[in-house]
Amino acid sequence: MPVVEAVNLAIARGSTLALVGESGCGKSLIASSIMQLLPPFGRVNRGVISLDGQNLASLDERSLQKIRGNRIAMIFQEPMSALNPVFTVGAQIAESLLLHMELDNKAARQRSIELLESVGIPDPQVRAGNYPHELSGGMRQRVLIAMALACEPDLIIADEPTTALDVTIQAQILDLLHDLQERHGAAILFISHDFGVVSQMADDIAVMYAGRIIEQGSAAEILESPTHPYTRALLATTPRLDHKADRLPAIVGRVPSPFERDAGCHFRKRCDHAVAQCAASYPELIARVGSHPCACHVVNANV
Repeated sequence: MPVVEAVNLAIARGSTLALVGESGCGKSLIASSIMQLLPPFGRVNRGVISLDGQNLASLDERSLQKIRGNRIAMIFQEPMSALNPVFTVGAQIAESLLLHMELDNKAARQRSIELLESVGIPDPQVRAGNYPHELSGGMRQRVLIAMALACEPDLIIADEPTTALDVTIQAQILDLLHDLQERHGAAILFISHDFGVVSQMADDIAVMYAGRIIEQGSAAEILESPTHPYTRALLATTPRLDHKADRLPAIVGRVPSPFERDAGCHFRKRCDHAVAQCAASYPELIARVGSHPCACHVVNANV
């Protein structure tokens, strides 16, 4: 049974593509597919996952190990789960340097200290000898970013990297990602459900619902002129300083599981604009004249 299908994304070097949607829509599964770290029951049935023309889906595990952490790195949502509690953070950063950069122990340790300093951790020489539980949440997230940058990857996948952080630390992490991207020129796939965060990070945005991309375009197009009813509903639930309301609107219902999907539009049961055609077939993701691609029968009928 397909969980994610008909997804077509491209990220240029030095740019950020934000993948946006509610929990359960398949965003993290796309990240796992790119890294080829799917659960045992999951597999890529068809399609290409291309990194500079190389199809990652066709590689064996040994070849993939040379790419993970080296050319593609991932920043996880929950650092306490991603970091090993029994090793110091310096040792964990040094691990990928020893594996991919062929540095000796002394050089790898020195480089790990430099990386901690580059992500704004004070007293990096001391902190390199700390265990994850000895650091704050913001510092642990910075350690994950340092690990991701260790081998200067071509692509960084950031899976909701600021969700567990307070607003002040969140802003610091976003600024840090911007600065590091400018320095290293990496492409970033930024996964989030928060348009407020995405507006600060993204060059392009793809909106995902129930395993499919339902709208995509530049950040300016999606944020200023959203066309899909789901995108408009998501944006309406984002708090804004220029809009005062006693209560934020909510999207009624939930994302359907793969077992509940049929041939029609998966959003129709939550949509105020649904028509008979929405139950009959799934809408194509097509670009209207003068606009960006959207998968909605009602919107596309008005082309």
